[in-house]
Amino acid sequence: MTEVHGSTDGDYEVAEYCGRLSCGKVIVQTAGRGRRREFCSETCRRGADREYKRAKGLVEHFERYLRKTRHEVAAYGRKAEVDGGFQTPDELAAVRLAAAAAVSRAQGILDFAGGEEDRFLDELRRLTVAVGPLVGTDSEGVRAEVS
Repeated sequence: MTEVHGSTDGDYEVAEYCGRLSCGKVIVQTAGRGRRREFCSETCRRGADREYKRAKGLVEHFERYLRKTRHEVAAYGRKAEVDGGFQTPDELAAVRLAAAAAVSRAQGILDFAGGEEDRFLDELRRLTVAVGPLVGTDSEGVRAEVS
């Protein structure tokens, strides 16, 4: 949150909150040159860094544990019962590869069609522009035609 007080350019004061989530103190700074303070004190900066590292470590630990457990469930062959459609990393890679190939085929169709105006081609262009970045294909040529 940022609040601005003052009437002239030199009088502006910006009120921000300390970057440490557990602190929440207001830091009042004058607008102008210089680096903005993110924390109210050096203690809060060190505490926020320590809390960040602790939280990041917990996330990494539980992600590893989740991956291991999902592989164990998949090894039993009952993944549909337990997880409702969980896919292993290999299966996800295959799905992404198939999606990228489909978008590439759609881009090829659009390139072959040229500048023809057809509502189906327009819809295919929109779909390719929307989905292309998600699957990692380059749809710059199609974006230029849609604009």
